[in-house]
Amino acid sequence: MHVLTHDAVIIGGGPAGAAAGRLLASWGHSVVLLEKGSDPARGLAESIPPSTQKLLEQIGVRDAVDRAGFIRARGNTVWWASRERRVEAFDAAPGYQVFRPDFDRVLLGCATDAGVQVHSRAQVRHVALDGHAEGPRPAEGDRVRVDYEQDGALATQSARFVLDCSGRAGVVGRRFRVADPCHRTCALVGVWDKTDGGSWGLPDETHTVVETFADGWAWSVPTATSTRHIGAMVGRAFDEQDQERTLAGAYRSALGRTIEIAKLVNARGGASLRRLWACDASLYSSTTYAGPNFALVGDAGSFIDPLSSFGVKKALASAWIAAVAVHTALVHPERAAIAMDFFSNWERHVYASHRRATQGFAQAASERHSHPYWDRRAALLSGQELDEVELDAAQDPAVRRAFEAFKAAPRIDLVMSAGARLEQRPVIRGDEIVLEPALAGGMRYAGNVDLLKLAQMAPLHAHVPDLFEAYCRACPPVPLPSVVGGLSLLVAKGILHERA
Repeated sequence: MHVLTHDAVIIGGGPAGAAAGRLLASWGHSVVLLEKGSDPARGLAESIPPSTQKLLEQIGVRDAVDRAGFIRARGNTVWWASRERRVEAFDAAPGYQVFRPDFDRVLLGCATDAGVQVHSRAQVRHVALDGHAEGPRPAEGDRVRVDYEQDGALATQSARFVLDCSGRAGVVGRRFRVADPCHRTCALVGVWDKTDGGSWGLPDETHTVVETFADGWAWSVPTATSTRHIGAMVGRAFDEQDQERTLAGAYRSALGRTIEIAKLVNARGGASLRRLWACDASLYSSTTYAGPNFALVGDAGSFIDPLSSFGVKKALASAWIAAVAVHTALVHPERAAIAMDFFSNWERHVYASHRRATQGFAQAASERHSHPYWDRRAALLSGQELDEVELDAAQDPAVRRAFEAFKAAPRIDLVMSAGARLEQRPVIRGDEIVLEPALAGGMRYAGNVDLLKLAQMAPLHAHVPDLFEAYCRACPPVPLPSVVGGLSLLVAKGILHERA
């Protein structure tokens, strides 16, 4: 057994692990990544939305992803709680339809190129976190020990931080995991090939297809012109009424309860089922997402509803923020607690936000299908969960009234309220988390508008167009409605008011 010391040990070689590792290595840190490997036969097709491109650029992998030749998705075709087809076209840049083993390989290659030491076929056996695990404590000066087996030999890595990027396996994350009782979901996934190599009969062959049925929903994502992954998301694999309690029987039964997805597998020219498997797709979160020497990144910390198609995007965003937090802690130890709390709070907010969005979709499905599967998912969030969700300011009546007033007013005469207070809040600046002034309650940005800057500038201008031009000269430009919306929010929250 040998022991090596690094700045960070990363467990898992998926998008989260590769992205976090690449960033940390590119910022000069010593990083080792332990990658167990996965069965390509159970590799999923996933849809990645166009908005992920900024993250890919931030991480430094977009060019490599573009060169990989993945299908460029131009939108979605949806039958959600309705027999009416809805075609959602991506207006700007396209997204990606990826086969995860291929996508993961591209990102892991980028991590290796950046200097990450990748150990393949590494099975983690034990992780000792200072204060969070039984057994041998880390050596003096090292805050974490990771024991693993590789090619039959035992080895140990030690580091200041461990980033659990092991997905649902949750090598570290399972210690803190909390299952969502309303979202027990089993994914039944098949890989289908068009036997004649022809069209699938869709408005756009690059589209993701989604359809609800009585007790679940189904999806289809292409990985090649003639190949599609088709999944059925159900409460459990076998229903009481299933006569044939086999995986194939459960899958065929679920697809038989769809209309449009069933047409894909029964399309003219025929389609053949090449491979079939089942996996857990239930939602979960964590009691905490980071500590003095660890971070739960991507699916290791929480799993959001696959319906959003934001799984990979969330993993990449989680990896970026985790890398920034760990880098900050390594370079500025005095900010370590602030940085890790920032990451943990971000993860908590993201899960709650997606949970709230999922509830809205489930309510629509429940109204149409009236089945316990949908009724449970449509249940109201608890008060604690609601507190974690930032309410949509555009839906606040006070904000809307202020917005309409600004649109109609020929002049403005605003001043900062005497009770408006500033407080230091953490924000990301480049590759670090720093403390900057923010309005009380943490109000700093909304719709990409710097609310503090806008509040300070508003009393200097008598006309909204003048304020808009001045703001765009001083800050990254945003559309005029965003500035007016920011003003409306500041007035509605009592930060700004009309001069007496």
